[in-house]
Amino acid sequence: MIIYNETAESFISHVLEQRIEDVLLTKVKEKISHSVSESEIRSWTNSLPEMARVIRDAELENNTHVLLEYKLPSSEKRIDFLVTGQNQAGEDHAVIIELKQWQKSEVADGDGIVKTFLGRRVRETVHPAYQSLSYQRYLENFNEALYDDTSIQLSSCSFLHNYIPNKEAEPLLDERYSSYLEQSPVYFKFDDKVLQKAIKEKVAIGNGADIARRIEDGRIGPSKKLVESVQSLMKGNEAFILLDEQKVAYEKALSIYQQADLETAQKEVVLIKGGPGTGKSVIGLNLMNAFLNDKANVEYITPNQSFREILKKKLVGRSGFTEVRNLFKGSGSYVQAPEDYYDVLICDEAHRLKNQGHMQRKIEGENQATQIIRASKIAVFFIDDEQMISKKDIGSVTLLKEEAEKQGAILHELELDSQFRCGGSGNFLEWVDDVLYEENQEIQLEGDYDFRIVDSPNELYEEIVMKRDGRLVAGYAWEWNKELVNGELPKDVEIESEQFAMPWNDPNRIDWAIHPEGKEQVGCIHTVQGLEMGYVGVIIGDDLTYNNDTQQLEVIRENFKDKGARPAKPKGKYKTDDLDRLVRNTYKTLMTRGMKGCYVYCVDEGLREYLRS
Repeated sequence: MIIYNETAESFISHVLEQRIEDVLLTKVKEKISHSVSESEIRSWTNSLPEMARVIRDAELENNTHVLLEYKLPSSEKRIDFLVTGQNQAGEDHAVIIELKQWQKSEVADGDGIVKTFLGRRVRETVHPAYQSLSYQRYLENFNEALYDDTSIQLSSCSFLHNYIPNKEAEPLLDERYSSYLEQSPVYFKFDDKVLQKAIKEKVAIGNGADIARRIEDGRIGPSKKLVESVQSLMKGNEAFILLDEQKVAYEKALSIYQQADLETAQKEVVLIKGGPGTGKSVIGLNLMNAFLNDKANVEYITPNQSFREILKKKLVGRSGFTEVRNLFKGSGSYVQAPEDYYDVLICDEAHRLKNQGHMQRKIEGENQATQIIRASKIAVFFIDDEQMISKKDIGSVTLLKEEAEKQGAILHELELDSQFRCGGSGNFLEWVDDVLYEENQEIQLEGDYDFRIVDSPNELYEEIVMKRDGRLVAGYAWEWNKELVNGELPKDVEIESEQFAMPWNDPNRIDWAIHPEGKEQVGCIHTVQGLEMGYVGVIIGDDLTYNNDTQQLEVIRENFKDKGARPAKPKGKYKTDDLDRLVRNTYKTLMTRGMKGCYVYCVDEGLREYLRS
């Protein structure tokens, strides 16, 4: 969607008359009902006059077109500035220009990552060349006007109009960023003449209106190159092979898609229910591959950002094709999506769906399930009610059925039982359920899954992290202070009696589970849900204890520190506390992350002995 599409002459006039902010605000409200922050308005005020000067001095034909705030298809991201027109040879061009108000930066670890001052502090963010190039590649892989119509040639760059580069060693020009800079140049302050020349070479003759129209009206769907890339990473990869009932569920979901008439048929909702380790994600990724192969407009949704980023990194690492990342979205991405915009939306970890996403405009009577079903012709949800771990989690089987009925969708339900995690030990998962929910001690552990109760958190660290290259995780029984102390993460997960202290996982390191720094941090439930690792060490805090008198597990409300996830205390003597179920669900989820083994340390000695018994 293009928010602002005007001739170069009109754009320059709007800036010179100091009306550009008002014009943009009006168009944003008209087209996407999007609230605009003060920082966003400041960026218009500071950056657009700089671009108006560049465009004016480039001496372009008046019917060259300027596009502002172009919303990328099926994304919340918007391109700052895009100019369309023809070159001297009569070839159609579109140039993406990302605008930055930065003044300095630092190199940072990670591919295409830099540090700069954003949001009142220095943060890690993507290099401007990576950002502009990623937007270019995104359009080339999802907009048919750009991947099928080769007459429109797309290029990109960024303009840091306040930034004076360090002549001796400019961080943004460091060798580690060279591959991105070669494809998408960065222009600094005083580079305006060079930028003018680059723009003029591509669009000086004008005739940009039709080019802009073709880009905006281009059918949205995956390019052949993107489809082939996904197929190559799935083909022959044992991690994606479907076994037994996984194959059955996959074929049933696929047949529902194949029998549907995507042009005229009513909506269809597929619920695939299964506990930890039943292979829900494997089925989902195979379905995405099949739908892409059929040229369907499909996206893969994961509410948990950490799970989403790990999936992206593993897949991109295998394919070497970074545009695969754009197929994966958060569950809050569909607030403004038109009805039936997507052929298929696949939602993994649907139990983590929310009423509304963080910082989103709330729509009365809607939740994320409403929006996903509305935006798609076929919605596939993978769900496990026993992995709801916060009062904000609303994605239950019951709710999804209600939402499907409200929108007149045909409902299909499939069930998964066999376990493919925890060494394939269904016995271990049954034992965990018995211990945490039934408390009848009828099920005894059998088989060769490596499960132990240890006597200290230091022993847990030694056995899991040092000897088995695993990760430590814990329930939310400690406060989480996210501000650095003397440049380091505070060691909030502290057990004084055991002389043990480690920090929570770095909130800025969403790939904690696979990053080397993660070994010295404790993962929280919001970071690890959906992930799996070889070995996991679980610290059960004093939010879950064992009462020897009643011989029952007890959830201690005051020891549960995640205030945002904690439901209100029930009123009435015999009312059930919803927190009880959420804490038990949390520890079940944590204890079922390990494929080879799980070791547990309990702060409460009574619980330790109960589990050991």
